[in-house]
Amino acid sequence: MAVRGILFDFDGTLANTTPLILATFHQTLDHFVPERKVEDQAIINTFGLPLREGLAGLAGGTDPALRRAGVPMAIVTSKFKASCQRGLRCLGLEDCIDGIIGCQECTAHKPDPEPMEKGLELLGLRGEECLCVGDSPYDLVSGKKAGCRTVKVGWTSFSQDFFDRFIRPDHTIGTLKDLLSFVEPSKPER
Repeated sequence: MAVRGILFDFDGTLANTTPLILATFHQTLDHFVPERKVEDQAIINTFGLPLREGLAGLAGGTDPALRRAGVPMAIVTSKFKASCQRGLRCLGLEDCIDGIIGCQECTAHKPDPEPMEKGLELLGLRGEECLCVGDSPYDLVSGKKAGCRTVKVGWTSFSQDFFDRFIRPDHTIGTLKDLLSFVEPSKPER
């Protein structure tokens, strides 16, 4: 029988994307579960699986402890909302977030308070009831101006000197799990 077509895999077959994929997995895992070190071979062993399944297995499963604690959460980003939604879907986190404020929802942008104010409105909270968590001084200045307590993530790419020119955060965390120390667990309904 004559061959009438060929179906190719792309990553790793037609394009040597293994180094890029490994770097992307490591960066994602270092960001979300920095306490868990994953070897390259463990990542390679997930190639061919859906991204969400591979990442969840490597990260030890998704454990949305803040969601279980009853904490409403929104993302306030300078990127387009649709792009952020795609990223959340890929990471399996879309069910953990109550909403997204993207750049198109605002007329002013970080460090202006408008984006964070819109995030507070989306959650139905006042600034003093909310943490603003970010890696950029612009995130935290926006949050501070909106009345939030500010939390700098320890994995920021900004130098301390640069950060200090704009803001001194109220807190700095080493992992996302550190945020649990700021919230009270929700009380079971009677």
